[in-house]
Amino acid sequence: MTTTADICSDGDNRTTKELIVKLIVAHVAAIAAFCNLQSLRNERLDSIEPILFLLSPLIVVVQTALGLIVIHAALIYNIVFSPRPFQEKLGNYSHQWKMLFGRNPPSKSVELDGALSGPLRRRAIRSELGRAWLKLGRSAAIFGTLFQFFATIFLYRRRLNLHGWDSLTVVDHRTFELSVGGAAASILSLALLLRFPGFNETPRTDYVPNLDIEATLIFCRGDPRRCPRWYQILYLSDFGSTTSALAWLFCVGSSTYKGESKWLNMMQDTYIALFGIFEGWLPADTAVTTFYLLVGVFLVVAYIAVQTFAKSVRMENASMWVLIPGLIFICSIALAVFYLYMMCLMPLVFFSFPAMLSGPTCIFLTKGYEIRALFSQPPFITPGSESDCLLLWKDPLAEYLWSLV
Repeated sequence: MTTTADICSDGDNRTTKELIVKLIVAHVAAIAAFCNLQSLRNERLDSIEPILFLLSPLIVVVQTALGLIVIHAALIYNIVFSPRPFQEKLGNYSHQWKMLFGRNPPSKSVELDGALSGPLRRRAIRSELGRAWLKLGRSAAIFGTLFQFFATIFLYRRRLNLHGWDSLTVVDHRTFELSVGGAAASILSLALLLRFPGFNETPRTDYVPNLDIEATLIFCRGDPRRCPRWYQILYLSDFGSTTSALAWLFCVGSSTYKGESKWLNMMQDTYIALFGIFEGWLPADTAVTTFYLLVGVFLVVAYIAVQTFAKSVRMENASMWVLIPGLIFICSIALAVFYLYMMCLMPLVFFSFPAMLSGPTCIFLTKGYEIRALFSQPPFITPGSESDCLLLWKDPLAEYLWSLV
């Protein structure tokens, strides 16, 4: 009679020690990459940002993507509506890019000029040589960590393609998440270190928490000033920091549980259910993404129509033949715009409310459940069925790649 201990006896299986070592190495490499990025940006390291990154490594990808969306949306808006010269618009775009990706100016700087005496000049030359060696060492370390991150991502995808989702353990999901976040941080670090265009020094800007573009970009770059009250468990409108609550919201929204974003899954199910309300009025082959794309186009067209109507009202020679049709058109679409806007916004507000109210509670509760799930899978427990053997399968290519690392 075959026992559960003999089910996966064939072949070389992964062990508990191997997975724990892999998990520790992934955490150390990822946090080192993130702290290196913060150091190159001249940001403070004695902040909550490294903890937010460890809890949710994908936060770097999410907030950087949001910052890029804000920059390019502002550029498109300025091109369409702003009367300023095109060169000025490009200059504003470049400034915003530097605010998102550039390095802060150092707190103390020493400018070298021709008035330096001989000993001071020799000391400055030695300092430049030391900085060159430091840059070389940092570049080598970044390339090394990038190789490890890409190797981990490759092995994750290879395991998924060969044996499917059921072959991935919590350790696999976690190391993949750390590798994606660490790779993003390493690529940004390399761009700063090699002084790519747009990754230059940016003027230091006071952070005023509001909804303007500069404050949003400072928030999206992960500035430590965005989360001054990280210790606050409960957020209310008159009690606490709004930006701190938003930072925890980003942490919760970009986190995963067993490799899946539960927050995004619930949002997706809700929007699909809302699409079902209109499905009977649409052509049979209309996809969900097409429907919401049309909703977005409709809202943009409605916004442009409102702007055009507002300009016509401000015209001195605007006649009633212009105002009345415009007013009728605006009123006729007002209810539709309001309904569609609320339909798209309410699921986001509803599912964001718990994380906004108490982000630390949500993220630590999620990670607690994930740790429990980690120790409830083989090899931490005895496999109970043949399907559990997929979790123990050891990729022969993994040993070779890890030996290179």
